[in-house]
Amino acid sequence: MMLEQDPAPLPYGALPYLQVHYIIQVESDENASFIAKCEPITRGRFGNKRVIDVRWTGLEEFTDALQSDSELTAMLKKGLLHFGEIRVDPQDDHIRIYGKWKHEDRSSYDAAMLEIADRIAMHIRKKLGKL
Repeated sequence: MMLEQDPAPLPYGALPYLQVHYIIQVESDENASFIAKCEPITRGRFGNKRVIDVRWTGLEEFTDALQSDSELTAMLKKGLLHFGEIRVDPQDDHIRIYGKWKHEDRSSYDAAMLEIADRIAMHIRKKLGKL
């Protein structure tokens, strides 16, 4: 008995997509309170699309601090179409800040994303009293 070969096999192994994570090493009982997601509020379509504002969702106290930071909002308005979204994800001993997955052909170091992650990390350190 011979097995039939699938005419459209599923890909396997590593996929050609990358995601850069900025990690803040924090061991605190408050790590779970640093969960947030930033989504762009856009206007226009295709080539005319632009970010007019940002909306942070997550736990209120932390997202309110991020939403009220006008310098962070200005940085996000410039680059959020490129980043897609930004998430803050707490773990047991660290907190991750990351954007969406990118194809390996379009992945590169982005200084603007590093500045945004550093600004978010500043809010985390301030809330923990380590600033």
